[in-house]
Amino acid sequence: TTGTLRRGEDTTTRFLTSLATLHVRGTPVDWQPAYGDAQPARVELPTYPFQRTRYWLERAGKAGDVSGAGIDPAEHPLLGALVELPDSGGVLATGRLSLKSHPWLADHAVSGTVLVPGAALVELAVRAGDQAGTGLLDELVIEAPLILPASGAVRVQVAIGGLDSFGRRPVTVHARAEDSESWVRHATGFTASTATSAAGSGSAYDFGVWPPQGAEALSVDDFYDLRYAAGYEYGPVFQGLRKVWRRGEELFAEVALPDDVAGEAAAFGLHPALLDAALHTAAFGSGPQGADGRTLLPFAWNGVALHATGAARLRIRIAPQGADTVTVEAADTAGAPVATVDGLTFRAVDPSQLAAGDDPLKDSVFRVEWQPVAVPDTTAGTDWPLLDLTGRTDEDIRTLTGDVLTAVQELLTTDPDDTRLIVLTRDATTNPAQAAVWGLIRTAQNEHPDRIVLVDTDTDTDTDTGTQSRDLLHTALATGEPQLALHNGHITVPRLTRTTLTTTDSPLDPNGTVLITGGTGTLGALTAHHLITHHHITHLHLISRRGPATPGTQDLHRELTALGAHVTISAVDATNPDQITALLNTLHPDHPLTAVIHTAGVLDDATITAQTSRHLDTAYRAKTDAAHVLHEATKHHNLAAFVLFSSAAGTLGNPGQANYAAANAALDAYAHHLRTQGTPATSLAWGLWADASGMTGHLDSGDQSRMSRQGAAALSAEEGMALLDAGLRSSEAALVTSKMNFPALRAAAVDGRLPVILRGLVRLPRKAAHTAADAPESLADQIAALPEADRQRRLLDLVRGHASTVLGDVPIRSAQPFKDVGFDSLTAVELRNRLATATGIRLPATLIFDYPTPAALARHLQSELVPEDAAEDVTAVAGAPVRSAAEAEAATAEELGRIAAMDADDLVARALGAIGN
Repeated sequence: TTGTLRRGEDTTTRFLTSLATLHVRGTPVDWQPAYGDAQPARVELPTYPFQRTRYWLERAGKAGDVSGAGIDPAEHPLLGALVELPDSGGVLATGRLSLKSHPWLADHAVSGTVLVPGAALVELAVRAGDQAGTGLLDELVIEAPLILPASGAVRVQVAIGGLDSFGRRPVTVHARAEDSESWVRHATGFTASTATSAAGSGSAYDFGVWPPQGAEALSVDDFYDLRYAAGYEYGPVFQGLRKVWRRGEELFAEVALPDDVAGEAAAFGLHPALLDAALHTAAFGSGPQGADGRTLLPFAWNGVALHATGAARLRIRIAPQGADTVTVEAADTAGAPVATVDGLTFRAVDPSQLAAGDDPLKDSVFRVEWQPVAVPDTTAGTDWPLLDLTGRTDEDIRTLTGDVLTAVQELLTTDPDDTRLIVLTRDATTNPAQAAVWGLIRTAQNEHPDRIVLVDTDTDTDTDTGTQSRDLLHTALATGEPQLALHNGHITVPRLTRTTLTTTDSPLDPNGTVLITGGTGTLGALTAHHLITHHHITHLHLISRRGPATPGTQDLHRELTALGAHVTISAVDATNPDQITALLNTLHPDHPLTAVIHTAGVLDDATITAQTSRHLDTAYRAKTDAAHVLHEATKHHNLAAFVLFSSAAGTLGNPGQANYAAANAALDAYAHHLRTQGTPATSLAWGLWADASGMTGHLDSGDQSRMSRQGAAALSAEEGMALLDAGLRSSEAALVTSKMNFPALRAAAVDGRLPVILRGLVRLPRKAAHTAADAPESLADQIAALPEADRQRRLLDLVRGHASTVLGDVPIRSAQPFKDVGFDSLTAVELRNRLATATGIRLPATLIFDYPTPAALARHLQSELVPEDAAEDVTAVAGAPVRSAAEAEAATAEELGRIAAMDADDLVARALGAIGN
């Protein structure tokens, strides 16, 4: 039995809680009466032990006290802080909007896209203008819709400038997604005061007579159903239209906030949902938002004046003022003026643009740009070993990279940890074999930081120009950059930068045949579907090693042919010239080959020290060998596109993928080479795809978490195909088409872990200047200053925290072996690199294998950071009395007996005590 009443608790809640208590103790409970008409779904619990990780939705956070930062709280639901600008008398207001913090905004959607309503931008401008003494909105032009993402947030800034000659202040509204570095201006205009603006005199209409005399009542019963069909997907908060009347060209209405939202109205000047609902009245007229099939949104606001605040219900009068423009007057239920708009102009928008959301190309298309760096006045590396490859530009890719792999492995396994190797290449941008070296070494650099420096030159070092570049070598090494180029006597470094692509028509001929390698795979099938539906391609030939024998191929063929295309699926080895030639001979002359899209690829991952020639061969066969065969077989065809699906691994050097990085870097260089010969080749270096494929289906949540921390965000199928279209229309030989996780990049920049090639995408934190007296303590100094009992605890927290992060926030106990919680060679490398950055200690790649638990690793770090602690341990061991075997066995048995008698709390306390608590 259990009680069902408790003082101070709600009776119903207490009763249901008591029932739940009985239920979990095995008592059958019929829950259906509690559900009523609802039909709840049964949710399966996970089969693994709970790890004390919270997955419940958290309450949206509120803005904290910002006064300590020298700024004023905005005291407004849409804004967090206000900063007054003393020079101009203007104001900067900031806020953060998301569907989590402001869920009611989800009720304002147009064509499937959640938009911040124009009424909200007006509210923001008026609030900021009030702070600057110019609370009348003389003009506000909406330049771009402000789209709210399904997840994440946008940061908003409202800036009020200095007074102009007319007594007005300029106002702008900017926003930036939190996963982006680019600000977008969404609105611009002017604010004014009552003394300088004709607006603000109040309503000229007498709202005291209500309903309006001589007006015809109109039905609003199915209004929002009809608006939904037209693309205006308003939820309950924005369905505020209650009654509408018409008198000639005048429209009148009553609008109100839902009861559950009305209480929030007092925090606004004029709640955006209420003002937006007032504008819905215009749909009953013959002007803006009439039944002409257009999707119209507020565009230009003129003479907006707020006369009273906090209204939850309004009387509205709207009158036309030319094409697509109206005046708006609003009063409260007593007839007192609340707001007036001298002129509001609507503008038609393309729903397809809204449905696409934010521009998928804005933060997903990049190119490698070689940027100059300051020339140091010192030199470095004069005693570093040099691997000079500049005279091997005609060497076979397997031989060249095989030799480099051997040299790197010897360096990492036999040379001292402070030895650095210089790898010197020539023309790696256009020479595939030399480029492959760059891909391989980039991965080696990420796995083993500060061990290898990669330098490219534009000539053989035996020539005069080459000698000039060679003379710059040791000066360039003094920059501390791990990747450099010495071209034409200048020092440059590679940086990934955003690029803007020119929009042109599709180069593909709908009547031609497109050949897709890897056509039965996820990306190949996705590409085929897109070519049919968006480029109207009517003839496709999909090839793969298994061809029709690939599982799901029959369904794929049915799906593609149902779209109206003639589709052939064949089992063809793209690396076999005879098979490719035979396939091309089967094409009908009326539908000649006009494009090749090479999507095939194979993964064979291993850390750099475990890579072999077999790993290299696997990657090269699928990527570079096939690309070469395809080009040789099709170079006499009049191709409109020769697209190579590469990987960002070649540019970024993904850990564990040295072979794959080498192959894809070579593919990018091959596209550059083909462009110089007139072939319309484009290499697209893809990042992570959201859709699982044969190459990514093995990735678990830990892998995805690791890639996210490294700056990768997953591309949706729609985003990927938009990027493919951009690549098809581009004249660039190589592009990086990857969605970036900018918050992760910024976090890596703060921690000093940001790869150098990505430093052009985020602003690096500026290091503070210090004097000798206030210089920050090193971790070694901090640990040495702690009491001995606290040193291990501090380092154990450090190790466990980084280990948990590497595994995707999976907790790990002090004595738990790393291998038991999922660490492998790749995650071991990441943990080693994180701890090396945090401690400033050079640590071996075998770190977690040498010290297999967090406790053991923490003790090792302590011995490295505070050597005297290690010496004391050695002395203690040396001075300990020697026990006989019988005494040792008896002591062990006694200890095991004590452990067997311990409960869970005792065991935890003992474990903590064993590591120095």
